[in-house]
Amino acid sequence: MEDHTEEGYIPGHCNLGPDEIKRRMRIGYIGLVLTFIVFLFLEITDARRGYRIMIFPSIAYALSGFLQARHKFCYVYGFAGLYSITGRKHFHKVEQQESAKKDRRTALKIVSMVLLGSLLLTALYMVI
Repeated sequence: MEDHTEEGYIPGHCNLGPDEIKRRMRIGYIGLVLTFIVFLFLEITDARRGYRIMIFPSIAYALSGFLQARHKFCYVYGFAGLYSITGRKHFHKVEQQESAKKDRRTALKIVSMVLLGSLLLTALYMVI
């Protein structure tokens, strides 16, 4: 029997509701703006190539928000065994062990995509 105590939660596929998804999109856009600011700072100051790695955290922040919104899945909630369909103050515990396992797998997949994407984009910026 799967956890569906709140309509919209699908183990391993969806643990966020519309408000939470919008919040993740905002995180993505904030990260994008931060990335642009870091990029401008590095270029304007003509920083040495090694300092370009400073762009990694802002890229990771942006990708984190966008990927979570795209997948309708919060990796922090997934690792914690929670979901929130109606807003960030309304958490529900994932009761079924199999559902929690699916959520952890998806959380790990998203974190891996964030890290890999951030590493690739940072490496690209460092060599250009």
